[in-house]
This record gives sequence, structure tokens and C-alpha cells, in this order.
Amino acid sequence: MKVAITLLVVLALANAGMVQKFPLTYGGKRSIMNIMVEVENKIKAHSPLDTIKGVLDNFKSAVAQEQGTHDEVYGAQKAECDSEIAYRRAEVEDATGTLKIANGILKTSNILLKKTQATLGEVENILNTVSLHVGLINDARKEDTQSYNRGAVTFNDAINAIDDSLDLAAALAKGGASLIQVAEMTTKLMKSSVATKMNKAFMAPLAALAQITQEEDSVGAAERLAQLLQTLRNNVEEAWASYTAENTNALGLFAQQKDLYLASQARLDDSKGRLANKAENLQGVISVQTAVAQAATNKKQRNQTLWDDAADLCHSFDVEYEAVTAGRRQELVLVQELERLAERRAAEQQ
Repeated sequence: MKVAITLLVVLALANAGMVQKFPLTYGGKRSIMNIMVEVENKIKAHSPLDTIKGVLDNFKSAVAQEQGTHDEVYGAQKAECDSEIAYRRAEVEDATGTLKIANGILKTSNILLKKTQATLGEVENILNTVSLHVGLINDARKEDTQSYNRGAVTFNDAINAIDDSLDLAAALAKGGASLIQVAEMTTKLMKSSVATKMNKAFMAPLAALAQITQEEDSVGAAERLAQLLQTLRNNVEEAWASYTAENTNALGLFAQQKDLYLASQARLDDSKGRLANKAENLQGVISVQTAVAQAATNKKQRNQTLWDDAADLCHSFDVEYEAVTAGRRQELVLVQELERLAERRAAEQQ
């Protein structure tokens, strides 16, 4: 009997150590050691078996009640843990999804921004080139206009010189012109010849004018000079008309070329504006998505930490529940052993 009681004491001490390792706030007054001592005393005192069983039944009821309370508490803890972990998991997954989307948008936006900025730079370079060409066209047209005006003066002076020469020829036919007048007119025609670059056309009238004073038939020579001068006048007028037509055509080409460049300039200005707006919008998207990504990262880290903390706490609940429940089961095993000892002793006393 003492050997059996000693074994129960050893088991009880081991169980007490487990309970102390995982202490509970409920059932703190219950003691298997006290029950063992009480049962041993009642057995020694030859107390009725029902009395001893009553003590043991009360102990078992206390253990069962405590286990039931613990089951309820653990069930509530388990439900709260599952809810908290599920919530934190969902928050982490939501933040992870948001972060993935934000990073994807950031990557695409940065690529588009670089391409847009590169295209904008190319457009600006082309626009500068077009603007330079427009300026060159304006400068060239200005120079051509000045050149045409100078040419117009030259042709007009040549015609005036020819008309003066015709008047001189008429005067020579009547014998009313001097050698000085002939020399002056010759000089004017030679200047017009050089200025208009029509030396060949002026050659015959100048030769006739130079020999007119040596001709015996002055009237006939004057008439031939007048014919040559009229022909020269017609040639100069045709040259002037051709020069004017060429200038008009050049004006049209200049205007057409300038219109093309101005149209290109307008399209490039429009493209530049659209590209600048696009770049600005992309920078706005990048700023927003950077903030979203940072917020998602913070949310993920915060909820992951809370998830880990909840998992650790819930694991401690599981460990505590399993350990203390095992301790109660051991208490019940000890109580059963006490019942068997009590029954055996009662049978021996009969």
C-alpha cells in the first residue's frame, strides 16, 4: 500500500510541476496532493468507500468544471486568434497586391516618361531646326527682294537711257545734236550695258552711235540707229519682263516653302505641347504611385508584424491549453488509481 501511495505521490509531484510551468488562474485551490493525503487518512480511518469516492468524485467534478471553463476560454481565444490571423493575412495580401500593382504602374510610367522626354527632346531639336530654316527663308527672301529692286532700277535706267538715245537719234537726223551729246549718250548706254549684263544686245547700237558722226548720210545713219535702239529697247523690256516673272515665281516658291515649314512648325509646337503634358501627367502618376507603394509597404510590414505577434500569442495559447489539459488528464488518472486503491483496501477489510 505504501509503495502504491509513494508512486502516486511521484506522479502527483510531476503533475504539479507541469501545472506550475503553465499556471492557470482558475481552480487555484484544488490540490491533488491534498486529496491524496485526505484519501489516505480516510483509508487508514476505515472510512466508508462511498465517503472516499465522494471526495474523489468532488475532485473529478472540479477538474471537469475547470476543464469546461478552460475549453470555453480556449474556444474564445481560438476564435479570436483565427479571426485576427485571417484579418492580418487578408491585410497583408491586400497590401501585397496593391504594392505589386503600384510597382507595375511605376515601372511602366518610368519607361514611358523616359521615352516621352527623349521624344520631346527630339521634337525640340527639330523645331529649332525648322525655326532656323524659316529664318533663313525670310533672310533669303529679303535679300532677293532687295536684289530685284536694284535690278528694277537698273532696267528702268537702261530704258530711260535708250529713250534718251532715241531722242538723240531724232535730233541727229535733223542735224541738231552735238558730238558732246553723242559722247554722253554713248557713256550712258555703255553703263546700262554693263549694269544689265546685256553687252551683246548693246553692241550694235553702240557701234552705230560711235560711227554716226563719220557717216556721209547722217539722216540714213540716224534712222538705222533709231531702229537698232528700238530693237534694243524691246530686248531690254523682254529681259525685264523675264526677270520680273522669275522673281514672281521665286516669290511663290519662297511662300510655298515657308508655308510648308510654318505648317511643320505648328505641328511640332502642338506635338511639343502634348508631349510636355504627357510628361507632366506621367510625373504626377509616378508621384501618386510612389506614395501608394510606400503606404502599401508600410501596411504590409505593420500587418505582417501584427500577424506574427498574433501567431506567436495564439501558439502560446495552444501550448498552454494542451499542457494544462494534459495535466488535468493526469490528475484524473491519479484519481482513478486512488479509487482502485480505495476499492482494493475496502475489499481487504471485508
